[in-house]
Amino acid sequence: MRGGRDTSGRAGHMNPRLRPTVVRAPRHSIRWALELLWALSVHRINLRYRETVLGIGWIFFQPVALTIIFTYIFKRFAQVSSGTIPYPLFTATGLVAWSVTALVVGGSIGCLAGNHTLLKRVALPRILFPISTVVATLADLGILMLLLLLIGHYYQAVLPATAPWVLLLLAIHMAFLVGVACLTSLANVFLKDVGHAIPSLLQLWFFASPVFYPASMVPSEFSALARWNPMTGLIEGYRAVLLAGQPPPWLLVGPAMATTAVILGLALVVFRRLDGTMADLL
Repeated sequence: MRGGRDTSGRAGHMNPRLRPTVVRAPRHSIRWALELLWALSVHRINLRYRETVLGIGWIFFQPVALTIIFTYIFKRFAQVSSGTIPYPLFTATGLVAWSVTALVVGGSIGCLAGNHTLLKRVALPRILFPISTVVATLADLGILMLLLLLIGHYYQAVLPATAPWVLLLLAIHMAFLVGVACLTSLANVFLKDVGHAIPSLLQLWFFASPVFYPASMVPSEFSALARWNPMTGLIEGYRAVLLAGQPPPWLLVGPAMATTAVILGLALVVFRRLDGTMADLL
């Protein structure tokens, strides 16, 4: 047509200059994926504590503050029994496990939707984004474990011979969190209300988990349900192997392992099936 510039190109194809630019990432290899995962994790750590006054001190603040509050309220007024374990150490162990879980869930909400520009322009394996929230939290876990050791030193507690069992519990914990992070991040892409619901759900989950009370205090009518809460087996397992010098309580850890396998498997299957339609909604 005269008087106007033909932008359609020959043979009816769109002019390449008008197409959205999508950068193809290099052919995926294990080494390349690990390097990308590491870069994403470091970026998340820097982003979390950038321009904060206390920096990583915030990792200490909440568990210490909650330990003091729970010790004062539940030990003094509710008469919560922690057996031979000092109650502050008992509670701090539960708070360390819970803090890691809450950090991953909170961080995974927007890990896909918040990076929509990058994910639309660069063909990256999207599953690495929720996994990076778990890897980034390992730094927080290391600092929280140091806090736990300091509290244990104050009470003259010594690491028992059963402490190496903590590696198995950590593996279960991290696998569980990978599954939760994948499902949470996906849900937030397809259902925008998820971001508003998660804080309330986390509070309910917190009180339903034996963070500041032993699992034995759960009423019998709810004990079966509590047993299938993975945090029950993990928290009680950490206390058993790190504080009580006992092997993991398999009646609680077993269901945690089974639930973890289901959640992780479901997350991987769902993520793979929805990966192709995700880009249109980001």
